[in-house]
Amino acid sequence: MADQGLFGGVAAAVEDAARAAEIAVQSAQIQASAQQLATSAGSGFHIEPEAAATLIKSCMHSLDELNDLVGHSKTIAQAPQLGQTPAAAVISPFTQQVATDPQGMVLAIENLRRTLTDMIAAYHKASTNYAETEAIIQSSLPKAP
Repeated sequence: MADQGLFGGVAAAVEDAARAAEIAVQSAQIQASAQQLATSAGSGFHIEPEAAATLIKSCMHSLDELNDLVGHSKTIAQAPQLGQTPAAAVISPFTQQVATDPQGMVLAIENLRRTLTDMIAAYHKASTNYAETEAIIQSSLPKAP
């Protein structure tokens, strides 16, 4: 029975490591997309203000959700108290490492927070570009007699 607990703990730790690696990859992809959006917005990319407002609202909602996770981030950054068994002595620091290493959950959450903030700024810029483009178009149209 004790062996099942050890194997179950190791399996859970391996599963957590795989999940953390997947989250790190997704976080990197989102961050790259946000950087591309910010670059595009800086070079004249534009988006309708209503669409930008919807996207900004979505990003802000996601930031609120992440802020609710702050307490959980502190918890997962700590080594879990699993007891004094040899298996616990191995699994506890491994679990903490999975949460806090460069591909860990804590860094992925912080990167996502930064990315969402960058996306909000890019959506604001793209919306401003839209308004400026509309004004240029309107001023270049012939005036009605």
